[in-house]
Amino acid sequence: LAWLVVALALAGPATAQIPVDSLLQVFQQKINHVIATLTPEEYPASTALDHATDRYVWQHNGGWTSGFFPGMLWYMANHTNNQTLFDIAAAYTRGRAVEANDTSTHDVGFMVFLSFGLGATLGGRGDYNPIILEAAGSLAKRYSPVVGMTRSWGAIDDMKSFEVIIDNLINLELLLWSANQPGGQSVWRDMAISHTNKTAEWWIRPDGSTFHLVVFDPVDGSVISRSGTPQGYSVNSTWARGQGWGIYGFTMVHRYTGNPAYIDAAERLVEYYFKNAPSDGVPLWDFNAPPSQPYRDTSAAAIVASALIELDGVAPGRGHLQQAEHILTSLSTSYLGGGASEAVLVQNHHDCGSDLCTVIETDYYFLEALLRYKQATGQ
Repeated sequence: LAWLVVALALAGPATAQIPVDSLLQVFQQKINHVIATLTPEEYPASTALDHATDRYVWQHNGGWTSGFFPGMLWYMANHTNNQTLFDIAAAYTRGRAVEANDTSTHDVGFMVFLSFGLGATLGGRGDYNPIILEAAGSLAKRYSPVVGMTRSWGAIDDMKSFEVIIDNLINLELLLWSANQPGGQSVWRDMAISHTNKTAEWWIRPDGSTFHLVVFDPVDGSVISRSGTPQGYSVNSTWARGQGWGIYGFTMVHRYTGNPAYIDAAERLVEYYFKNAPSDGVPLWDFNAPPSQPYRDTSAAAIVASALIELDGVAPGRGHLQQAEHILTSLSTSYLGGGASEAVLVQNHHDCGSDLCTVIETDYYFLEALLRYKQATGQ
């Protein structure tokens, strides 16, 4: 495939020297600082400049990103096998239980599965299963058999429009994992598969780029509009993090279903990503951003790097590990926050207003990518 040749040329040989252990130590130091400064009810969301210290510090809220920091704690506890860290992860997870019965948002997946779900899978907390299943039931209530998808935005009873964003692919893991558990419902798996198939059908453009938002008619399931990128630059542009959600989401659903069509979908998006990203593999916040907005987006790069490592495991010999190495090398050499930030990575300007600010999902997926890379390469 021509795109594979291009991608491999970009990535270079699989000889990257990524200082994984050193970076994991940096993560541990910065996580320790958060634990010392924020209570278990305060969830890091994004950094902002503290003028007193001239340093970017974590701002906290209980919104859709509140599952990411508990998830990071479970990853580090599992990696270090440190019982104190397991206990701290449980403390930060506990507060997300209130989201399990929230039927007002698809983000119940982000909030509950990245906290309680990782506690169950990485921390061995079988006692979390009832909360996870409750959250899956809440997300399932946002599913429409007419549309064949779970609703992202809007009230469940809105009969004028049914809005779905590509981010919603990630929340499907809540349904897929829960369907396999005692007390889970097999229909949740069917819902997730239908949603994924619809995403492949309606979100991917012929060139492998993606829409962010598609709006359906909730009455008959027809498409009202598939030309929306509200978090990107323009209606028909390609939001970089949305492209990353697509690559990650299709790869993740393949893990649960084994359907090769999802690998094909992910690789179409990967092809577009590398054809249109700068040479270091870290994209602008939107692939169609104008010269006046040359902001890089390390969140998209970290999401894609993590997905590529998993993709390499199920589609070997296609250069995906080298692609991931290329991105991780760039992130670890040119985008670290150092002493100027409480975050590990920086450059989420479009999200929080500065090249030195960070959103929490950036660090979460960078940590996940490093741990996946360490396992994949036997380091």
